[in-house]
Amino acid sequence: MEEGCSTLVRSLEQKYLDDDEDIVQDIIFTGFTGCSPCKMASQRALELLVLNNMNIDTIGDSEKLATLASHVSEADLGWNQISKWSDIACILKNLPHLRVLNIGHNPLNPVIDHELPVSTLHTIILNVLPKVTELHMSDNQFNDDDDCDEPISTTVRTVHLNRCGFLKWSSVMNVVKRFPNVCSVFVCENPLKDVTHCKHFEQLPFWNFLNLAKTSIDSWDSLDQLNRMTSISDLRVPNIPLLDALTNEERLHLIIGRLHHLRVLNGSKISSEQREQSERFFIRYYQEQKEKPLQYKTLIDKHGNLEKLVTIDLTPKKEAVVKILCEEKEVNQEITISLEPTVLDFMKILDPKVGVKFTRMKLFLLREDGRTDDFSSSDYNMPLHYFKIEDGDSFLVQEKIIVTRRRRPPSSTSSSSS
Repeated sequence: MEEGCSTLVRSLEQKYLDDDEDIVQDIIFTGFTGCSPCKMASQRALELLVLNNMNIDTIGDSEKLATLASHVSEADLGWNQISKWSDIACILKNLPHLRVLNIGHNPLNPVIDHELPVSTLHTIILNVLPKVTELHMSDNQFNDDDDCDEPISTTVRTVHLNRCGFLKWSSVMNVVKRFPNVCSVFVCENPLKDVTHCKHFEQLPFWNFLNLAKTSIDSWDSLDQLNRMTSISDLRVPNIPLLDALTNEERLHLIIGRLHHLRVLNGSKISSEQREQSERFFIRYYQEQKEKPLQYKTLIDKHGNLEKLVTIDLTPKKEAVVKILCEEKEVNQEITISLEPTVLDFMKILDPKVGVKFTRMKLFLLREDGRTDDFSSSDYNMPLHYFKIEDGDSFLVQEKIIVTRRRRPPSSTSSSSS
């Protein structure tokens, strides 16, 4: 302990356990009318602890703290010399009913370097940290009725509120509004079902990023509300029920078409070409539906009424009904063939059907429009569907004529002389 500094426990004893008849006005006790402060504190009835500006730099005896202050619900420890987050963890651990904690104007480390226990705390005053720009408050439970407007920090730019059990957007805003210069807000993995524009949003001019991944949003109304929150240009909404039944293409276009101010969606930048494509998709998607979103008229004014696109199936055919012709073997039959095999494999299939060995086979494709394709050895490894074969086309099989060269008789000069 530095010279002149005190422990939290010692300061508590000096202020509240002195058997002096003067009772300090900062103290609140319940259920012990007529008792002295010493007796009341020792019987753990202390609810409000005010120890600000008392040069406290550490906790002291933590067991004694737990005994004397276990019923404390509000603690004001501002303007002291507490510098370690391990001491804050000790306070939270030993004050199980603590709901409000003021540790403003203490020389705490700007980095929270110690794990803080789960507690009943719902308000913490940290204006002591002028350099903190990112605050993680995930995995906490917040009081839905807390509607305080007093700023917690003017330096924090990023707030994490993941897995906090938020059911209502108003509960989220009750926390976010207390960081007036916030830019990025994470509200992932909360059972949140809606987003609602409210007056508090207008007081947060720098808020441009929102992550709603794995929330329970299930209606387009929430995205319509987000469209009114025009400063939010970077949005992440993967894995929400609203989008489950849609294809990836529909998710992309319908969100971009709805939110005209978005510049980034799920981490990908939205180009001007992408925006125009999405807005046109949006118009065509809703033009046949009776109920149209508000953005529909705006986009009609921008792009006009669009012709419905013709759906063209470009997937390769798997089968075709064709004729197999071979004049030499008097073959003329219609069969259904798979278009998956290669040309060479198809020739092997034809081998027993036409009676021509595939090694001696010459194959032609006679199309219904009069064109003829001659399959060469360079085509043998290509699948049949590559050649866009249609029903009614014909394959002409011819047997190659193999010319056998006659061996030349041995030269007379090659005979051996005797």
